[in-house]
Amino acid sequence: MLVLMHAYYITSLLRHWLRVNSSALCREPQHPDAKQRCFKQPHHGHHLLTFKFIKPHVHKAVHVGVRVFFFLHWRLVSTMAESEADTPSTPIEFESKYFEFDGVRLPPFCRGKMEEIANFSLRSSDIWIVTYPKSGTSLLQEVVYLVSQGADPDEIGLMNIDEQLPVLEYPQPGLDIIQELTSPRLIKSHLPYRFLPTAMHNGEAKVIYMARNPKDLVVSYYQFHRSLRTMSYRGTFQEFCRRFMNDKLGYGSWFEHVQEFWEHRMDSNVLFLKYEDMYKDLGTLVEQLARFLGVSCDKAQLEGMVESCNQLIEQCCNSEALSMCRGRVGLWKDIFTVSMNEKFDAVYRQKMGKSDLTFDFCL
Repeated sequence: MLVLMHAYYITSLLRHWLRVNSSALCREPQHPDAKQRCFKQPHHGHHLLTFKFIKPHVHKAVHVGVRVFFFLHWRLVSTMAESEADTPSTPIEFESKYFEFDGVRLPPFCRGKMEEIANFSLRSSDIWIVTYPKSGTSLLQEVVYLVSQGADPDEIGLMNIDEQLPVLEYPQPGLDIIQELTSPRLIKSHLPYRFLPTAMHNGEAKVIYMARNPKDLVVSYYQFHRSLRTMSYRGTFQEFCRRFMNDKLGYGSWFEHVQEFWEHRMDSNVLFLKYEDMYKDLGTLVEQLARFLGVSCDKAQLEGMVESCNQLIEQCCNSEALSMCRGRVGLWKDIFTVSMNEKFDAVYRQKMGKSDLTFDFCL
């Protein structure tokens, strides 16, 4: 066990060092408004030991020797500890993780159930939360639960909120169980508008859609793919961003996803929200939610709900044990280079040019 712990520590240092230094050597100019590098060396004391005392112009041989030692040590450790050999590392392997339906890339667990999803029975009391992945779903579900159920933020913090709001297309708990849940049902989905239950298109149930600015979203989505064991994406952020711009990720094109719902924003059963408004104008957002969900409250009660929702947002941000909070607005500036930003802007103008939907990319 001690050997494995030591091996894991050395492996972590190696991976971190290679990531930091390779990106530093080959990196394009970063966006001028960036506050920090996305993968800068952390300021934890033990990580600062990594080559801190080695001056390249004096100790090149030692520098290379240490790198070789770490590399060989890692290769030895990888035969002892759990490896990533069963996760996709090449474009072909990564592509094989998707299932295509009607021209849209979907996760493999959607295979064989799209017709059943289209025919899923709705109830007038249903509350649906629909988002493109990494659009602030976790935070929105807590706010919706608080407003609709009158829950206390501390109580929500102690419960497993995901169990209260199952995802329609996920393998667990499954369509049969979701169908039999007691009313009012709170259900989530990442599916595009066209694939959601037909009854929803006919005005049944209440649907809350949240959109997030795509630059922050793609950074969060990239981090998610790197951490998710079933995907374990090992490409660069530049490669991942190209996939996003070319509609090559799960749940299809973000550009089509948000525009489809934007076109239905005036439907009586649809409420279109923007993630950035939770930080920019939380009071108005909570008021919109309460009105849409039919929650009656006076001014004092509304102010209390806004304060509780603000407390939830602070709890979520404080729980992010990362060098950068994945939930903050303007996250993209810490990883986008100048050229990446220019390319992204060009694609955004091309695909969103005819839409009057706009986003705040910083606050």
